[in-house]
Amino acid sequence: MTKFFDFTKNIAKESVAVYWALIKIIIPVMIVVEIGIRYGLVDVLSDWSAPFMAVFGLPAEASLILVTTILVGLYPAAAVLITLAPEVAFTTADMTILGGMMLFAHVLPVEQMIVKKTGVSIVFSTFIRLLAMVIYGWLSYLILDAFVLFKEPANILISMDAGSGEPKTWGEWALSSVQGLAMIFVILVGLILLIKLLDISGITKRLIKWLTPVLRLIGIGPNAAPLAMVGILLGLSFGGGLIIREVEKGQLQPKSVFLSMIFICLGHSLIEDTLIILACGGHWSGIFVGRILLSFAMIIPIALMIKPMPDKIFYRFFYKMKKPAPAI
Repeated sequence: MTKFFDFTKNIAKESVAVYWALIKIIIPVMIVVEIGIRYGLVDVLSDWSAPFMAVFGLPAEASLILVTTILVGLYPAAAVLITLAPEVAFTTADMTILGGMMLFAHVLPVEQMIVKKTGVSIVFSTFIRLLAMVIYGWLSYLILDAFVLFKEPANILISMDAGSGEPKTWGEWALSSVQGLAMIFVILVGLILLIKLLDISGITKRLIKWLTPVLRLIGIGPNAAPLAMVGILLGLSFGGGLIIREVEKGQLQPKSVFLSMIFICLGHSLIEDTLIILACGGHWSGIFVGRILLSFAMIIPIALMIKPMPDKIFYRFFYKMKKPAPAI
């Protein structure tokens, strides 16, 4: 009983700590977006971005969610979605396309600094993430539109109650926002609990063990592959942090580090991030299966290019290191 109490207490403390850090970003974002809606700024931005979003078959307003994702992260982007959802009739197809794009390119200013610390070129890794975002969005739109899939209204778990339209007063908007923020907290607690249970049950370790050989086939060495799997399952910060530590020890071969980090960039945090986009109304077939397939489709040719590449070119354009690491 004591262990269960301690476990519950730790989950609660971690959830509150993470949530507090998030809402300090989310609430200002929500206020700014609401002001933009009320005074027509969002309409102006939508007009500017409409041609670009049309390439992916998305409403122009989705650009605001995408930009927020790229600069700040998934949770603040969910806050923007909360504000826009009553006004924009997002379909499941919209959220599957947009959600997948968000997964490939989110919170770049923070995550790409982690990538840079491993020695990988920040220019190349950022370009690859943005390219994957565009390719995924375009291909998903072509496929879903051609087969007329997911045209029903998106089941957005964290959206406000639209009611009869936009809240007429700031008080009504605030009440709706609190309801959306409460749902974000519930989802956050569920995600933290799920990750803890997967870790305690040993499922995470088994997944890492089973999938590591797949990474080794594309040139990610035996020492780096388990670390890469941590990043793929749990997040770039986890996997990148472990790889940074091993790079500093000189335990990983540079090309293996490079391929590991590029693959983590493309497909990291498959558990938490996927569930967030599911809560935003995306369909699992695109945001999970589609993301994995595109990640492999992109990393394989990159691996074929990098592995035979002369060191002079590799170290000049793709990887910066202070001293050579042993070939492991």
